[in-house]
Amino acid sequence: MTKTEDIRRLLDRYYDGQATEEEESTLFSCFRGDDTDAVLEEERAFFTALQPEECPVPEGLEGRISRQVSQWNTIETGTLRTARHSNLRWIVGIAASFLLLFAASAIVYQREHAPVQSGQDTYANTKDAYAETSRALMKFSKTLNRGIKATEDITKKTSD
Repeated sequence: MTKTEDIRRLLDRYYDGQATEEEESTLFSCFRGDDTDAVLEEERAFFTALQPEECPVPEGLEGRISRQVSQWNTIETGTLRTARHSNLRWIVGIAASFLLLFAASAIVYQREHAPVQSGQDTYANTKDAYAETSRALMKFSKTLNRGIKATEDITKKTSD
């Protein structure tokens, strides 16, 4: 078996997703060198694009990335808090709606099932009813007169 055939076999395993890390590193090292066969030139271009030469890391990159991640965490925390409040408002609104619906249905139910009061007299004898009404009106009149007299006394005291 030649080197080209070995590389083709490794490429087939690599494209099928069955290559081990050692086989992948072998492929990368083969294509990194200049001694590849002309038939595999297209594959070489692919692998060199996947594994570029060492790229210098800009100064301060790690600090900028950590600041950005911290900023995203802050934004995410604020968003979650706002979402939590908004969800709570929805829940409270729905609960209030159910409570209002329940109260309205209870009132309607009570009115439908309340006993009907017929217009009946409280006294069988009209003379007793008249006497009781007179007594109640007399008591009301005395109390009202006492209140009016007290107001007149206060008015006289304040005007003097």
